[in-house]
Amino acid sequence: MARSVAADGTSSAPTWPLVEAPATDPTPTAADAPDASGWILDPTRFTYKPALDGLRAVAVLAVVAYHFGAGWLQGGFLGVDLFFVLSGYLITSLLLIERRNTGTIRFGAFWARRFRRLLPALFVLLVAVALWGRLALPSDQWGRLRSDGVWSLFYGANWHFVLSGQSYFTTEPSMLRHMWSLAIEEQFYLLWPLVVFAALWVNRGRHVVLTVVCVLGTALSVAVMQWRFEPGRDPSRVYYGTDTRASQLLIGALLALVLVHWAPRMRVTRVGVQVAGWIGIAVVLVLFWAGRDQGTFLYRGGFVLFAVASAAVICAMVQPTGANPARAALSLRPVRWIGQISYGIYLWHWPVWVALNPARMASWGVPVTGWRLAGVQLAVTVGISALSYYLVELPIRHRRYRSKVVPTALVFGGFAVTLGVLLGATVGATTDLLAGRPGTVLGGGRNPAAGITPGGTDSPTRRTLVLGDSVAVTLTDALAQAGAEDGVTLRTIGRLGCGMTTGVSLLPDGTPVDWGTDCARATAQYQADAIAVVKPDTVLWLSTWESSDQRVDGRRLLVGTPAWEEWLLGEMERVRLLTAANGARFVLVNNPPLATNSSRIVTRDDQRRLAAVNDVMDQFATRHPDVTVVDLSSIVCPGGAPENGACAPARDGVVLRPKDGAHYEANGAAWTAPRLLDALYAALRTQAATPVPGTRADP
Repeated sequence: MARSVAADGTSSAPTWPLVEAPATDPTPTAADAPDASGWILDPTRFTYKPALDGLRAVAVLAVVAYHFGAGWLQGGFLGVDLFFVLSGYLITSLLLIERRNTGTIRFGAFWARRFRRLLPALFVLLVAVALWGRLALPSDQWGRLRSDGVWSLFYGANWHFVLSGQSYFTTEPSMLRHMWSLAIEEQFYLLWPLVVFAALWVNRGRHVVLTVVCVLGTALSVAVMQWRFEPGRDPSRVYYGTDTRASQLLIGALLALVLVHWAPRMRVTRVGVQVAGWIGIAVVLVLFWAGRDQGTFLYRGGFVLFAVASAAVICAMVQPTGANPARAALSLRPVRWIGQISYGIYLWHWPVWVALNPARMASWGVPVTGWRLAGVQLAVTVGISALSYYLVELPIRHRRYRSKVVPTALVFGGFAVTLGVLLGATVGATTDLLAGRPGTVLGGGRNPAAGITPGGTDSPTRRTLVLGDSVAVTLTDALAQAGAEDGVTLRTIGRLGCGMTTGVSLLPDGTPVDWGTDCARATAQYQADAIAVVKPDTVLWLSTWESSDQRVDGRRLLVGTPAWEEWLLGEMERVRLLTAANGARFVLVNNPPLATNSSRIVTRDDQRRLAAVNDVMDQFATRHPDVTVVDLSSIVCPGGAPENGACAPARDGVVLRPKDGAHYEANGAAWTAPRLLDALYAALRTQAATPVPGTRADP
C-alpha cells in the first residue's frame, strides 16, 4: 500500500535531504489513480513515489563523481540543483496539502520534523570533523575549521563562505565546503512555510498570489544572478548565494502548485507529460556531461534550463500510469536504497575525500591513487552513510516520545554538545599568518603524516618556504608530505588570485581584476611577514599571475615587452634581497604550460605569456649566481606545448590538473610534489659551490 501524509502533517513525504523508508510495494494503488488527463489530483494526501528516491540517488552520485574528479561527468555538481528543485516541489506540496486539509500550517510541527531529520546526522558529522581536525590538521587551520563548523551548525555556511572570501573553485579544500547547499535548503525550510501561509491568507485560500510570488521570485533570482555574474571572474558569490539559487527552489514550488492546484484547469495529456519528461532527462544528462562550473552558459540561463528540465523529469516520475522505463529503473530497490541514504552520502563524501587524499593514504602504507583511491573513498562514504542512516537517522526519526519537551531538549542538547566539541577541539588554534589580509590563504604548516620516519637526511635544505598563488596552494599537502619524508619542514603560503609582485593584474581588455589592487598593496608586507615567521633557509617563488599584463604607477605593462621584463626583473630582485637579508636562498620555479584553457584564469591560458615569464626567470638566474631555477615545466609537461596549445593532461596515467589545467588536485599533486623536490635538491647541490648567506638551523 502506498504511504501517504496525514492531514495534520504528522508523517511527511520524503524530502531531500530528508528521506523515509520506501513503501514495501511500489505498485500504484487505486489511490494513485490520475484523472482523465493523467494528473495525480488527490488533495488530501501525498503518496510515496519510489522514483523520487531514485532521482535522489542519481543526484547524489553525480555530485560525488564530480567531487571525486570524474572528468566524464564534469557537470555533476548540478546534482545539487536537482535536489533544490525536488525540495521545492516536495515541501510546497506538503504545505499546500496541509493548508487545504486543516485550514492552517503548523509551523512548529513542520520545523520540528525538519530538525528531527536533519540535525542528528549533522551533529555526528561535525563532531567527527572537529576531532579529525584536532588530530590530523596543523593548528593554524583549526581556526578556519572552527568557524566553518559553527556556521554549518547554524546553517549559514554559504554566507560565511561569501563573507570570508572562500572560493568554491579553488582546490585548497575546507572539509565543510559542501555545507553551503544544505544551508540554502535549511534557510528555505525556515522561511518558505511563512511565505506560503501569508500568500494563502492574503488570497483567502486561493493560489493566485502564491503563484505570482513564485514567478516573480524566480525572475528576481535569475536577474540577480545575471547582474552579479561577471565572465572571467570567480563566480563563487553567485554560486553560493541564497538569492541567486532561490530560482531552483521556486521552480520546484511552481511545479507543486501546478500538480496540486492548477492541473485541473489545464488540458495537458499524460502523453505530453511523458514527452516533456524524456526531453527533461535528455537535458539533464547533457548538462551533467558538458556543464562547466564556471562556464558563462550556466550563469546566463543554463541553471534555469536545468531546473526546468529537472521539474519536467519530476513531473513525469510522479505519474503512476503508463509504461516508463526511466521510472521503472529509478524505482529499483538498489537505486532507491542509495536515494534513501543520500543525505548521509552527501554529508560524508566531501570530508572523506579531503581526509583520504593520496599523500595521507601513502603515509599509512596504502599508496593508492586514481580510480582505486576513488573506490576506497566511495566505499568508506557509503559505509559511514549506511551506519548513520540505520543507527542515527531512522531510530531518532521514528521514535515516539511521551512528552513534547523531550525531543526539544534533545535538539538543544545536541546543539550544545556539538558546539562544545567544535570549540573544544580547536582550543589552541594559532592565528593564520596573515589573517584578514586580502587574498591570503595559508597552506600546510606541519607534517601531515605524523610519525613518519625521515628519509633523505642529507637534503640540502632543512626548512623551505613556498610563496605563490593558488597554484602553489594546491600543492600544499603533497609538498609537506614529500618534504617530511626527506626530513624537510616545508611550508606553503599562497594567496588566491594574487601573484608575487606589487603590480595590479589586468584583464585582457586592460581593466584590473577586481581584487588586484588589494593584492598589490599587501604583497611586500605579506612576503616579509611570511619569511620572518617561518625562518626558512630556502624560499621558492611559485606563481603564475605574473603572466598577466600589469598596471604599475599608472602605466600598462604588456607581457613580453622590454618595460615589462625590466619591471619583473626588479620584482624578483626585491624578493631576492628580502630572502638574502633573512639568510635564505632564493629559488624560482618556472611555469609549465596549461593543460586546458580556462575562462576563469584571465590571460594565463596564453602559453606564450607563461613562456615569457620563464624566460625572465632564466635571465634573472643568469644575472645572479646565488639564484637557481627549478624546471617544473619539464616535469609536468616534458617537451613543452605548441604555441597557445595544451600540455598533455596526464603523466604516468595520472591527470595532474583536471579541473582547469592550472591547479593541481590530490592525485596530481601527489605525483608532482616529490619530483619537484627532487629537482630542487639537485639544483641546490649543483649550486653548492655558491656561498649561501647565513643558512639557518632549525630552531
